[in-house]
Formats: sequence, structure tokens, C-alpha cells
Amino acid sequence: MNQIEIAYALTTVDRVQTRIGLGTAVGTPVLAAIIAAVTDRIEGECGGRRFLRTTYTNEIITIFNQNQKYLNVKNTPIESVSSLQYRTGLKSAPNYTDFNNDDWEIVNDGKEGMIRVYGLFADINAVRISYVAGYKIDFTNTGSPTAHTLPADITDLAERLTVKIWKRREREGNSTESFEGNTVTLDKLLNDDDKEILSRYKRLPQFI
Repeated sequence: MNQIEIAYALTTVDRVQTRIGLGTAVGTPVLAAIIAAVTDRIEGECGGRRFLRTTYTNEIITIFNQNQKYLNVKNTPIESVSSLQYRTGLKSAPNYTDFNNDDWEIVNDGKEGMIRVYGLFADINAVRISYVAGYKIDFTNTGSPTAHTLPADITDLAERLTVKIWKRREREGNSTESFEGNTVTLDKLLNDDDKEILSRYKRLPQFI
């Protein structure tokens, strides 16, 4: 992977160059910049989640209902949970206590990013969790079900959007050596199928 590519990119410069039919030395910096912008925008559209498997420490989940049964973490799929604690007391003077291991479990192997908690949240105003979540990204081993688990439809979407932006730049006569701005507006680039793909991975707050 080229050094200028971000570690959490949803595709690579090499893959996009092949898709467009470019030589490996053509447009590398600008393609990397477009991929980064597309990746950030896709993650933003999906609720700010990170697709790359990452460790999260003390992520706060606010409790709104003492009858709440499920906790939704920000990122998914959950690989493992190293700590789950509940907070009592004041926000300015919190007191965190570990849940008993038998009082919670990961739902459906973590695919939905949900934790089932048994019992009521009386006197509990927040929960914090430390966990590992996301997909393995290794584009040198895309055929391996253990080394690379990023869904193919997300990579395909990122590549198609990158190609659209690249070709639009070509039509507008922009240099292949620059990419003005680091944000991407997806509204005009997405068709209905693209929006349906994004909807599968959106992380929305649920208070249940």
C-alpha cells in the first residue's frame, strides 16, 4: 500500500487505477486524496462508524430508561469486550463499577453492535465500554475470510465513487496532480442502489 494512503481507507490506489485502466504511476497522490475523502464521507453517512477494526476505550453510553435492555455501541461488528462498567453518582464525581459477567452478553456474535443487559438500570446514569470492533482490512489478502473481512459492497461503493470524482475532474480539465478540498458531497453521486448499500451499515441511536 502506498504510504500516502490512510490506514482505514475502504479501497486502495492500486485497485482504483486498475479499475480505471490507469498506469500505476498515474494520479497516485490525487487518487489517494479522493479515496480518503470518500472513506471519511461514507463513514460519516454511516453514523460516524469506523470500518477498520479498532480498539475503543471507555466509550460512554447514556442510559435514558431504567427498563432499557440493550446497549448499542458506536462501532460494529463487535469482536470482543474487555470492560463493561456502569456509572452511578454525579457526572462530576462518577463511580464506575464492573458488571458481573453473567449480567450481560454480546448479541448475535456482535454483528449488530448490541449488548444485552439483564436487570434494571435503576440509579445507573451511564455505561462505559472498552471493546474491539470493525472489520479486518488487508487488500493483499482479499480472498481470505480471516485476513480481510471488510464487506465487498462497501469497497465497491468506495471505488465507484472515487472513479466518478476522478472522471468528473478530467471532464473539468483539472490537473491530475492536485485535489482541491478534502470533502466530498455524495448527494449527486449516489444512485438508489448506493443509498441502499449505505443503509445497511448506518449506525443510528436506539433507546430500547
